[in-house]
Amino acid sequence: MTVQALSPFRCSNRSLAVFALSVFLASPTLAEDAKQGDRRTAAELLPASVVAYVEVPRLGDVIELVADHPLRQSIQDMPAVRAIGSSDQVRPLRDGIAAFEGGMGRPWDEALTVLTDGGIHLAFDAPTQGAALLIKSSSREQLERFRGVVLALSQLGQGNFGIARQADYRGFTAYALNDNIKLALVDHWFLMTNKPELGKSIIDRYLDGDKHSLAASDSFTAAMAGAGDASLKAYVDVETIRDAGVAPKLYAGKTENVAAEALFGGIVANLAHTPSAVATLDIDPSGVRLTLATPHQSEWETGREYFFGEDSAASAPPLLQVPHQLLAISTHRDLSQMWLRAPDLMTDKANEDLAQADTNLTTFFSNRDFGEDILGSLRPGIQLVVQRQSFDAASPQPAIKLPAFAMQFTMRTPEETTREFRRVFQNLVGFINVVGAMQGQPQLDQDFEQTDSATLLTSTYVPPREEDPLAAVPINYNFSPTLAFAGERMIVSSSTQLARTLTELSAQSESKVQQPNTVAVLNADALADTLRDNKQQLVAQNMLEKGHGPDQANAEIDVLFDILALFKDVTVELDVDDGQLNLTTEVQLQSK
Repeated sequence: MTVQALSPFRCSNRSLAVFALSVFLASPTLAEDAKQGDRRTAAELLPASVVAYVEVPRLGDVIELVADHPLRQSIQDMPAVRAIGSSDQVRPLRDGIAAFEGGMGRPWDEALTVLTDGGIHLAFDAPTQGAALLIKSSSREQLERFRGVVLALSQLGQGNFGIARQADYRGFTAYALNDNIKLALVDHWFLMTNKPELGKSIIDRYLDGDKHSLAASDSFTAAMAGAGDASLKAYVDVETIRDAGVAPKLYAGKTENVAAEALFGGIVANLAHTPSAVATLDIDPSGVRLTLATPHQSEWETGREYFFGEDSAASAPPLLQVPHQLLAISTHRDLSQMWLRAPDLMTDKANEDLAQADTNLTTFFSNRDFGEDILGSLRPGIQLVVQRQSFDAASPQPAIKLPAFAMQFTMRTPEETTREFRRVFQNLVGFINVVGAMQGQPQLDQDFEQTDSATLLTSTYVPPREEDPLAAVPINYNFSPTLAFAGERMIVSSSTQLARTLTELSAQSESKVQQPNTVAVLNADALADTLRDNKQQLVAQNMLEKGHGPDQANAEIDVLFDILALFKDVTVELDVDDGQLNLTTEVQLQSK
């Protein structure tokens, strides 16, 4: 292997090019190998030992979608965007784009579209600890221009003024960006890697083929089969990473607190067994959809049947729907079974804290076992709703206006459970009053409401004295804790008004529509309205923390509202379908 200095901007000697071409054409075997290699996919060029792989099949489509999106003009017209675009802070970016366009001989978006029309592929190989970038293009000329741009930027960054080392391997020239990173053009492939041995193995597969490539891996093939026509695809060999001892806590199958167990227990159990994971990102004019998927078997959930239910088929109750809704979450969880099985599911430290909590709660519930008797009186399934809260002009106005929230459960034995929780609620309000009195906090006044279909135990903070202003009262006045019972439903709410609203939703709550195991929806408009209710506090905090004047602070806060105005909602779903665990996040954009 020979090594010499080469300027990436120096034109190749014509006679040498003609000689090289004649040698290439004179060797039918070499020409045929290259032709065959150009037809290989990136997965066929990579070793089977790759543990992480990312592919962007059509970057040009994404660029075109963004360029033609109805919201593009709205974003460009934002004062903050115009200010950033003309500021000195982004001058290096503008200069970089100009240099890229000059080197590629066309506008950046056109250059990237042609350069990557065969896909962008990034892989990490475990044995060599090497990363490889593969870009395939239909234009050899654009690949050569891109190579020149990369070499020039890397060498100028090192103060070498365009001088790069080169070496040959099996008829292809490799260039050294530094002591570790090398790049080469392999016909219509651009190859960059930080491990020469990985780069050589890729060229070997390009010329010779290999039955032990990533494409021949059963795990990779099975995992990527469902990736479809996504804008981005990613594969992770979870089994190899797990066996290598990387991040052992992630695969230990245990959680560190009750909240983490309730939220992620089923996912933690899956990670302890699943061989692989695949991520897909779909982009279209309406928004972005990210899906994380792994194989799933019900026996992996042994001890955690409370999470997905028997045979992993349990679904969440329907989402609650209320006016001015900010967030709604619905999930299937058998809290009683989770609590009783917790010693086997959580870490030792978490179980110590859980044992202490269990003792205190059992005492609070008149020595009834909290896991078996109290949580056991509730059916699996939790519904949570968060609502933007409005305040009557004649009522106390908290300085910071918080949203109202409520949780809804279904009781197994309504009559017995109603008595138990009613007593506990009254005791809890009394306890809050005692503690609050010692701390100088306002007191809660309890009341009782009975309607044709519901019973409500309400509590509201005693209004300030007449000489006290109603504006800017303490944060406590966001809350009017309420416990409501409507048929088999029990509602625990931070607001009496929200509890009243929920008691009227019986028909909806009894819907039989099939739901995912867990679903959550965040409404961007309601979030923006809730933040707007507290804009004065946000501006004041900005002035205090950053030292801005009122105008500058207002301008920065308005940027947040401009960004939120671009979005409609965010939906997250977790479910098991056809032997696969799917976690999907979908961001919906405004249409214009």
